This record gives sequence, structure tokens and C-alpha cells, in this order.
Amino acid sequence: MAPDLALSAHLFAYEPLRFEHLNDAAQAGFRKIEPWAMTPHFDVNDKDRLENLKGWLADLSLTTSSFHAPFYADLAEARAGRWLSLAAPDKDARKAAVEKTVQAIRAFRPLGARTAVIHPSAPGKAGDGDTCEALEASIARLLPVAEDTDSVLALENIPSALGRAEPLADFVARIDHLRLRICIDTGHALITEGENTRSGIERLAPLCVATHLHDNDGRNDAHLIPGEGAFEWAPFFNALDARGYSGPLTIELRRKDEPYAETLAAAARAMKALTSQIKPGPA
Repeated sequence: MAPDLALSAHLFAYEPLRFEHLNDAAQAGFRKIEPWAMTPHFDVNDKDRLENLKGWLADLSLTTSSFHAPFYADLAEARAGRWLSLAAPDKDARKAAVEKTVQAIRAFRPLGARTAVIHPSAPGKAGDGDTCEALEASIARLLPVAEDTDSVLALENIPSALGRAEPLADFVARIDHLRLRICIDTGHALITEGENTRSGIERLAPLCVATHLHDNDGRNDAHLIPGEGAFEWAPFFNALDARGYSGPLTIELRRKDEPYAETLAAAARAMKALTSQIKPGPA
């Protein structure tokens, strides 16, 4: 597997996206960015901001192959425990989540972001009341948009009842649509699957079109640099390689108490060290 490193804008999610953020990423060696379609970081309805982002990407020779669809309307809402959920049993709540997702797909697709990374439900216990039936109703509304925009919906495994490896893989396999696939999140897999992380990854790998790479201690969703936690990286890379995965390896970090440039340089070094150990699969 030849590493194709991308950076999730999750690192900058607590503040509006600036040219300096992208410049730090480019200087660290990242060539792709996964925008974050949530405010205050980025308002997809702001046409001037979209034009600015397009110009910044061009100036820095960066591209976008994916974006993170909104799972909260604004950071203040998330901090208050109010989430957007495609699997919400309440029809109006579900409609709001679908509409926000559609807005983001149509905003970022002209920038080249073909893959929409989507949470299947609200996170944690907030998603306990969410249902597969509600999620299926939302996906049925989103698939025509994906077809119209030549996009792919990538459901991400998250710490929630619907976001575990088995139900998520079962759901995508049952819908059986080429524009519905999976984003494997390594940190979330370690938390939700525990000692079964390796088998969970192998269950998701055949449907994987996107990744979120970060590490933790198996309990807290710390979004550490890969290699700083307990995640086993060799089996993960081997599982992707065995399935012929050719998408980017997208690093999804949490802000540290240090300049972004330092965090990004450390992440790039860690990924170089980890991926250098990957043994090429058979030709």
C-alpha cells in the first residue's frame, strides 16, 4: 500500500478555517485535506468562504477527496449535547440532518470532495434511541443526491449502538448500493470493539472507501497521533491492503497545547515510520 496522506480539518474544528491552517498542513507534507462542514469552522452556505477555500487549495497545491458531513449544527450545540442525526426517530430532526448533509455535499463537490463521511447516528448514549429504520429513510433521501453529484456516502464507525462494526457493515451490505460505503475510524474501532478490534476492522475493510486514523488508550476518544496509543497498526494496514484499498490515509487529530505545525510534523513523521513497515501485498 503506497501511503496517500490526508489531513482531517478536525484538528482546526474549534475555530474558523484559515489559510495558515492549510499552509501548516502543506508544509508538513500533507497533499489532501478533508474539510469539516460545521461551524464555526466552516459555513458551507457562505459562498465567499467557499471561493476563498478554493483559492487556498490551489495556491498550496492541495486537493480534497472527501469531507466530513455535519453531525452538529454548531460547536455550541455539540457542547450542549444536541446533535444532528440521520437515524433520529423524530422526522423533523431527521429532516434537518438530511438537509445539512445535502448542503455540504453540494458545496464541497465542486472542490473535488467526492466522498461524504457521515456519522450513522448521534454519538454515545445520545444515539441509543436512534434506529436503523430511520437511518435507512435518510439514506434513501441522500442516495439520489449522491448519484446526481457523482458522490459516495461513507458511513463512519462511531461509539454508538448503530456505529459498531457489525451493525454498520450489516446495514451497508443490506442496502447494497455502490454509492453507500464505509469510513473506518481506527480510534473509534478501538473503543467500541475492544479486544475484537482486529476482527471488527476486517469486517469493515471490504466496504471501506475512506479512513480516519488516530489513536487512544481504548477508553477515551483522545484523537492522538497514530502510534501514541494502544491501536495495533500492522493488522489494520494489512486488512486494507488485502482488500486493495487505494484511498487516502486521513489523519484525524485533536488540537494539542502546541503550535499546529509541531503537531502536524510529528504526525507526518509517525505515519512515515508506521507505513514504512507495511509489506507489499502480492502483485
